[in-house]
Amino acid sequence: MPMSQTFDLYLPGDSWLHRLDPRAKLWMTGLAVLVGLLFRSVAVLGGLLLIAHVALLTAGVPFVRLGRLWRRLFPLLLMILLLQPLFSPGGTVLFGVGPVRVTVGGILIGLSFALRVAALAFAVAALLLTTESSTLVRGLVKLGLPYPWGLTVGLAIRYLPTTYGLFVAIKEAQQARGWIVGQGSLLRRARSYAPILAATIIAALRLSDQLGLALAARGLGYPARRTVLHDIRFSRADWWAVVLSSLAFGVLLFFPK
Repeated sequence: MPMSQTFDLYLPGDSWLHRLDPRAKLWMTGLAVLVGLLFRSVAVLGGLLLIAHVALLTAGVPFVRLGRLWRRLFPLLLMILLLQPLFSPGGTVLFGVGPVRVTVGGILIGLSFALRVAALAFAVAALLLTTESSTLVRGLVKLGLPYPWGLTVGLAIRYLPTTYGLFVAIKEAQQARGWIVGQGSLLRRARSYAPILAATIIAALRLSDQLGLALAARGLGYPARRTVLHDIRFSRADWWAVVLSSLAFGVLLFFPK
């Protein structure tokens, strides 16, 4: 289906990040998520965001894909930067309007939260953009996750963009037929999306039915040991990635949080 290819997360390539074992990338992503959750330092979170960008760029991910992710994150980051300082008083007061006080500490906390969201998003993107869903499923199964669970995770990652593609295609089709979307008052905008959401849900149910039949035809649930044509194995580069990322995480633990 062309639509699913258009909105697929995975970006084919043969970079160093593409060649890493999915278990090594899961370990590195897990450590990056821990750093993002444990630390509030602007310097540490900014460094994590920079490392994620360097990893993605050296893996051959084009600036267009990175810019697309930034555009998706921009409304959320802007909301955090504008609202968080209002609820985090502390430090030198810059200005105030009535009971609201904007302080230097509040701005720094807002910047810290925004950097955390961006760093975590790009750290996870480094995994999803360079790992095929089937390879990720094999990695999860190798780590001990039951195959149906690993397959569920892989299908969710694979078909969430496809569902978004269905929504965009249906929206554009309705607009081509003269349906006005996203104009007028807030209530009118919400109502304008009702037929689009209904059609998207119906299309998603049809897609899930087809997917269930396809999985049944391929023997999902058959009580036999599963085999794979191309198995995954840890290489020297994978061990180096795991060791170096673990050492970097251990060093960071000595920094103030």
